[in-house]
Amino acid sequence: MSNQRILAGVILLLVFCGFTTEQLRIVAQTSSATGHPPSTFACPVTELVREEPARDPNADPFGLGPWYINADRSIWAGWDAGHWVSGPKGNKVLWIRPHGTDLTVAGRRLDGDDAAPLKADIPCCYSTGFQASLIYFPTAGCWEVVAKAGGSELKFVTKVS
Repeated sequence: MSNQRILAGVILLLVFCGFTTEQLRIVAQTSSATGHPPSTFACPVTELVREEPARDPNADPFGLGPWYINADRSIWAGWDAGHWVSGPKGNKVLWIRPHGTDLTVAGRRLDGDDAAPLKADIPCCYSTGFQASLIYFPTAGCWEVVAKAGGSELKFVTKVS
């Protein structure tokens, strides 16, 4: 099916849904500039939590976040949580994880073209329950991040600018 026919179908659908003339003009301009109809993907962003993790005798209090927290409350991700940026500067992340476990972090982009996976720089040898790291997202978009430590896992979805 040609891009023009797809665009015409998208515009008819939007008219049916009550889009204004100005909104339709923007859709048509965006579609003709990219050659594709606009994306309808809605990023299912994980809600951030404002709570304070248990005290670690080797650290100052961690504060109320915001945090991403797994169901059994064994892995927490904070600092830049919810304010991620793509590119070479990376994002500082403070992790709370089961004491004495190794942390691994992986991620993939959920929208758009295939992107390289995220890169995690996790320094060695944090013997306590907290772990600092840098996370690098190669592109902006909707990302799923999966952190594992011991038998625990934290999975969240976030928007990256």
